[in-house]
Parts: sequence; C-alpha cells; structure tokens
Amino acid sequence: MSQEEISFIPHTPSVLKQLFTQRGITPNKRFGQNFLTDQNTLVCIPDIADLRKDDVVLEIGTGTGGLTRLLAARSSHVFTIEVDKKLFELSSDILKLYNNVTLVHADILKTKHELNPHITSLILNWLREYDQTRIKVVANLPYHISTPLIINLLEDTLPIDLMVLMLQKEITDRMLAIPGTREYGILSVITRLYSEVEVVKTLPPEVFWPRPEVHSAIVRIVVRKEKYAGSITDYQLFKNIVHAIFTSRRKTLMNSLERLNFPKISRERLKGVIKDMQLDERVRGEVLSVDQLLSLSETIGRVDHQSVN
Repeated sequence: MSQEEISFIPHTPSVLKQLFTQRGITPNKRFGQNFLTDQNTLVCIPDIADLRKDDVVLEIGTGTGGLTRLLAARSSHVFTIEVDKKLFELSSDILKLYNNVTLVHADILKTKHELNPHITSLILNWLREYDQTRIKVVANLPYHISTPLIINLLEDTLPIDLMVLMLQKEITDRMLAIPGTREYGILSVITRLYSEVEVVKTLPPEVFWPRPEVHSAIVRIVVRKEKYAGSITDYQLFKNIVHAIFTSRRKTLMNSLERLNFPKISRERLKGVIKDMQLDERVRGEVLSVDQLLSLSETIGRVDHQSVN
C-alpha cells in the first residue's frame, strides 16, 4: 500500500491483517490489543465526545491510528500515546500527513499509582503555550490497565473535562456499582467522587479484531472534580480508609479501620465514631455510600487532630 492509501483507507480486519503481515506484527495479548474495526462505531466516537475544532484530545492507545484520524479531523490537536514499538512505527507512517497529531512512544502509566510525568508535562506545557485550558480523553483501554488508569486520570492535575472510553463491560459494571454489591469497590467510589458516568453503547466482540471473549461498552464520563471538593479535608486519609475497606471486604468496618493503626485513636473512640454515624459496629465498610465514606473520613480526621492537640 502507498503512503496515501494507508493514511486514509478504513482500517477493516482485512486491511489490518495485510498491514500486520507486511510489517511482521502480531497482536500482543500482553497489551490487550483488540482493535476497534467497525466503521459505524468508530465514526460515532467523535460525536459522543462532542468534539469541536478548538478541542484538545488525549488518546491512549494509538493502535493503527484508525480512530486517531477521526479525532484529528474534528479537533485542534491530538496527543496520542502508544506503548508498543511496532505499532508506534506503523501509526507514525499512517499519521504522517496529519500535522495536528503528536504521537508519543511511551507507557501512559509510570506506576500503578501515577501517570507518566513526561506525558502530563508535555500536554500541560502545550496547553499553556497555546492558551488552552481543557482536554478530552478518548481511549480503547485494555483490561489490565483500565482501573488504575481511570483512577489516575480522575485524580491527576490534567484539566480533563470529558472522557470517552471503550472498556470491557466488567469494568463499566464496577464503575456504576452501588454499595453492598459484589462489583462495588475502589473504582466505584473514585468514579462517583469525581465524575458522572453514562454507558452509551454496548459493543459485541465482533466489532473488534482480534475478537475478545467478552462484551465491551463505550462510556461517557463527565469529570466534575468540584462535586465533592469542599467535602474532603485530607484526601490521603480518605483514600487510605477506602483502600483498607475494600482490600479486606469480609472484615467489619471496625476491623478494617483498625488495620490503619491510628496512633492517637483508641479502639473505643473508633467504636464511638461508628456509633455517631448511626452504624452498627459489625457493619462491613463495603455497604457505605460515597457520602458516608466522606463523613467517616472527615470525622476520623477531626478526632485524630483533637487527639494531637
């Protein structure tokens, strides 16, 4: 295929198979590489993201650039991140004619708990230089990084106002889970704390190549970091409490809190905190709503401060 052909033709399974054969590329299971090839689904994603000509987009997982091209046509600039070297080289050729695309060969995550600072600095510096204030995130996320990446994107300082993500349906179920259910966990709490989530479309396996074994979904996440901003005095304490609860789900709330070893708060005082919230001390923390978790965190923070003084 010529340079112009690979830059503009639809990336159907047959086209991708031909490109991969020419380049000696095999889809990498370790990176969760399942490429969205259904053209009807692809063309609706910029609409779901409500892309406008002055928007700046962060795409995570360039793949073969099939979606990147549509994002570039509808926005001011696209930062697209690809960790796989062979796909980075392929997409570099495919996207060569797009002058509003910055393609980066890197892992979006530095660690499970931190975005890659090189990428965040690159985007923040560009936003300052071009007097832009917000970005939108679009991504077809592999299962193994979905949870830590969503949490990091919501917690980070990147000025994100909207995310449109393609995720395994299991992840979307966890994002929308209610207290007391098996799916309810850390991802549910952080998602609800910072955003509003809507499942826009369920995707069958056949819209991807290679076909995954599970259904996926497109979710639209409106980021509202101000929603609970005034309710959190000590975010790290809140996170510690949430982590203690959901990494010991079978334990009572009391036992989960004791794992944190508050040096200034006695067991009896912790019991008092739980009682003041009108909860049974035998209750499990996994049944607490986000508002209750926030109230618990703020109360423990005040008690700890009073104990110090």
